[in-house]
Amino acid sequence: MIAGVMNRLVLAIFALVNLGTWQVETFAQVATQRVIHLPPRPLSAAPISLVPPGTPGFAPAPIIPPRVQPPAPAAPTVFQAIPPAQPGAQVPMPAGILAWDAELKEATVNATQPVAELVFNFTNISPDEVSINHVGTSCGCTVPRLPQMPWKLPPGTHAVLPVAMSVAGKSGMVFKTLTINTDKGWKMLSVKTTILPPPAVQMTGNDRGKNQLLAKADRQAVFKGDCASCHVEKAIGKVGKDLYDAACGICHEAEHRATMVTDLHALKHETNAEYWKTWIDNGKEGSLMPAFAQRHGGPLSDQQVTSLVDYLVKTIPAKASAGTPSSLPATATASTPPHAGN
Repeated sequence: MIAGVMNRLVLAIFALVNLGTWQVETFAQVATQRVIHLPPRPLSAAPISLVPPGTPGFAPAPIIPPRVQPPAPAAPTVFQAIPPAQPGAQVPMPAGILAWDAELKEATVNATQPVAELVFNFTNISPDEVSINHVGTSCGCTVPRLPQMPWKLPPGTHAVLPVAMSVAGKSGMVFKTLTINTDKGWKMLSVKTTILPPPAVQMTGNDRGKNQLLAKADRQAVFKGDCASCHVEKAIGKVGKDLYDAACGICHEAEHRATMVTDLHALKHETNAEYWKTWIDNGKEGSLMPAFAQRHGGPLSDQQVTSLVDYLVKTIPAKASAGTPSSLPATATASTPPHAGN
């Protein structure tokens, strides 16, 4: 009997436990369904304040707009001031205002002189005062010497305008301009300087004799050392007559031509292109006549030699001078050099 009561009691306890577990699981399912199925909350553009509205002592949080980086300021525009035009500077000066002794001044200087000095003389022949406001030049090497500007010239005033032109390192002719700007208009003047070449070094008799001895020992010596400045450098890049004057005439046409150097205009035999080419190319061993062809150690190219031959054929008479022997056969031309004095 007691055992049956105990069995029923155990069954009742299990029933109560099962009933509680079922209620907990049911509650959890319902709670989960409620969380999952919550309706969406509408979004608001206004910020959410953590303090409920109307709370004493608290004000709603201020709305702070987003910070916008201001654009970098633009670089200020720089306007260059344009100088006012001088009165009358835009028109040529009419006649009857300033009288100049010349509109072009010329000077001649030596190659060693660094500056050329020129002077303009002029007079205000107008009944009014003339104001020179500015004097411009076409190059910085030309500088006018001026009084304080503006240069005011009452009627009848005589004045001078000195001009200095730098010619250091220059050669030949140098031409520049000056523009005189006045309240009556502008006037253009010109300056011209001629730079003389440096004087040629005069060879003395002793120098000439020394060079002839060197040439006898080595006929190509005229193309070496100090001699090269006359016998090589002056012939560079030249052809025809210019080449003859530089390479041949320096000996054959010299004012103090050595007696052993032939006068090419009074040869004692006939000449032709082959004759000239033979002696220009090869010269002659044991004489003063050097070989000018580059392949024999001379300074002249084949083109230069050909130009010399053409020039000599046209310039030097082909026939021998009167009273001289007849022409030599072609095979004998190499035995009679033009410098031998035959």
